[in-house]
Amino acid sequence: MKSAKFSLKTAEGCKRALGLCLVLIFVFGFIGAVISSNGGKVKMSSLTIDSRGAEIRIDQYVPAGVSDSDKLPCILLAHGRGTNRGALRGIAEELARRGFVVLNVDGYGQGMSEQPVSDENGHGAGEFLWYGGGSFGQYDALEFARTLNFVDQERIAMYGHSMGASRVADAAKKDSGYYTLNDLLINVLADTFGQTFTEEEIDQDADELAAARLSAEQLEYYNALRAEKEQFYNTRLKTIIGSDPGTAEVEVGGYTVTRPCQVNVVMVNGKYDDLGAGAQWSPDGTTSAMGGVNFDHWYSIAKDGSELTEIGSMNTETILNNEQLADTLNNRRARMVCYAPTDHCGLYFSNEANRMYMVVMSQSLNYNRGDLTDSATVPLSDTSNIWIWRALCNFVAMLSMIAMIFPIVALLLKTKFFSGVIVDSKEIESAEPLSKNGRTAYWVFGVITVILTFLALRHANNDLPPHWAGGMFSQLPPKIFALVATSTIGFWFVIMCAVIGLVMFIAKVIVNNKVGLGADVKELNLLISPAAFFKALLLTVIIIASCYTAMILSMYAFGQDFRFYETMFSEMRAACWSYAVPYFVVFTVMYFFINLGINYGARKDISESKELIMNLLFNSVGAWLVVVGSYLSRLAWTGKSFSEFTLSYSMLLYIPVSVIINRKCFKMTKSIWLGTFINAALVAWLMTCKSGVGDGYYAQGILSVLFHA
Repeated sequence: MKSAKFSLKTAEGCKRALGLCLVLIFVFGFIGAVISSNGGKVKMSSLTIDSRGAEIRIDQYVPAGVSDSDKLPCILLAHGRGTNRGALRGIAEELARRGFVVLNVDGYGQGMSEQPVSDENGHGAGEFLWYGGGSFGQYDALEFARTLNFVDQERIAMYGHSMGASRVADAAKKDSGYYTLNDLLINVLADTFGQTFTEEEIDQDADELAAARLSAEQLEYYNALRAEKEQFYNTRLKTIIGSDPGTAEVEVGGYTVTRPCQVNVVMVNGKYDDLGAGAQWSPDGTTSAMGGVNFDHWYSIAKDGSELTEIGSMNTETILNNEQLADTLNNRRARMVCYAPTDHCGLYFSNEANRMYMVVMSQSLNYNRGDLTDSATVPLSDTSNIWIWRALCNFVAMLSMIAMIFPIVALLLKTKFFSGVIVDSKEIESAEPLSKNGRTAYWVFGVITVILTFLALRHANNDLPPHWAGGMFSQLPPKIFALVATSTIGFWFVIMCAVIGLVMFIAKVIVNNKVGLGADVKELNLLISPAAFFKALLLTVIIIASCYTAMILSMYAFGQDFRFYETMFSEMRAACWSYAVPYFVVFTVMYFFINLGINYGARKDISESKELIMNLLFNSVGAWLVVVGSYLSRLAWTGKSFSEFTLSYSMLLYIPVSVIINRKCFKMTKSIWLGTFINAALVAWLMTCKSGVGDGYYAQGILSVLFHA
């Protein structure tokens, strides 16, 4: 009886099923908001700031009840290439729980941020690129943070993942620079008071030199200038978790000297990251190839950046029990390399990585629910993490959004207008059991599908170019395939799955003619009327609009979108939908072939639920085995994973989703077209909102102008 209440065969059942999906979306959106806000103790808001004429989107986390009399440390987050600020939401939430002000920033062309005509480094449209392209809005977000009265100007830090690590390093170069405070003061003595120095004297204490050389009146003026320089130096970016900005040559007292960037630098990498970081272990697996330093140990860098002096383990040494560490952090000379037991993208989905971030930020900014040096402070444990529960809520909401597709389709198909999408069925609803040869062929095709899907994902991840050099169709004019190059991996995988689908379809047709699979090509209704075709297309538009509306309502009511790890459905600027259209066209062709392989040869002598489960397993197990192989390869890690699959995690979940959509829509319409359209549209949305267009300059589109998005 309960199942009948939600049956898609009746209009009332469809309405109840749709209502249940919406209730789940908003209930879990509300629970997710409670977790994100730490039970209302953190105020979350979405901000839009100007960055050289472009709009930059920022998620801001501030302790509830804060006022302009408060002075709280602030941390800015920078996501990597081919994703958006939502990927760092868990890190933002955990930092906010510890009382930090957090600004989670969408980079240029990613998420909801636009691209300026000229960036922070003066790169114009013709030079717009991710690699070495600047901070992509991170520096301007830093300048915005300085306008917030409740932010402690002397305790501002940044975290960056992947290309975000390069972005924060670029911001540090611009902001913190390479002059020590003493260097700045030596130059004051040289430039303002005409003092000259030997090369040895420029390393002496500037205050002592000033006291010995200047008159009382000059010394008073020097002290005023000194206060300005000290305030400037102390209010520069203090700590980054990201790439090392390295050293640079600067002029001090008339001499050229080498200095490291004046910022604490910590690199947190994935231990099993074969995109580069993890492979930089030394042969004994205990130290980093980057200078041979011990993992997870604090170091102090020399004044000229020539050597590192070990201070001790991050797990035992704190600013409360180690004066050298406190002094090193205060003077912006701390360096550390950490390796979390995860892969590249796992760094923003790992409790152990989160623990490292919390330790670094708490120690370097002297804060965790209050100053650590204040005996009244009760810090939150570095191992305390609740963000995963919010992630699970988002996951349930996303599944509910996908589930609502079916009652909407079933409900609309009952209307006079959309009933034309249903094709006269040639399918036999029940049949005699397959022959022994037919059953054998069915299982053989299933196993072959598992093997081919396994090889396709591993091959797409490891071998097919171009992963990083440029987008798959970047050389085709006009540049209608605008997404960043990281999207290429998923693109290749879908293309190979389409080839597999077509090959399997042809093979099944041949075998069916010989041993019998109980299949008939006519059942697929490949040729439908133009009216049915365009009505199916219109129905797809309604489905995507409905899903997007549900997501937007959840986001604006609760600050929650639909995501789990690398699978995400989030908001997009209006112009981004125009970027998605070419991908939709290509994916329509790809999913047409995939749909052929899924629906031709489906068994009719077993229940539809059993057939659906078998179809799910045949199409998904191969991809899941790639994941298992990658995890097993960690048992004997040599710096190379079984499969560099971290950027196609989204496909692992979407494979079974696509099978369900294809199969259910086929059963409802007796044609493969609607499932093809819906899958193509969902994947185009997923890849566009996730990947963005940051590899090159793409001017603001007319849709953005019209809708002010």
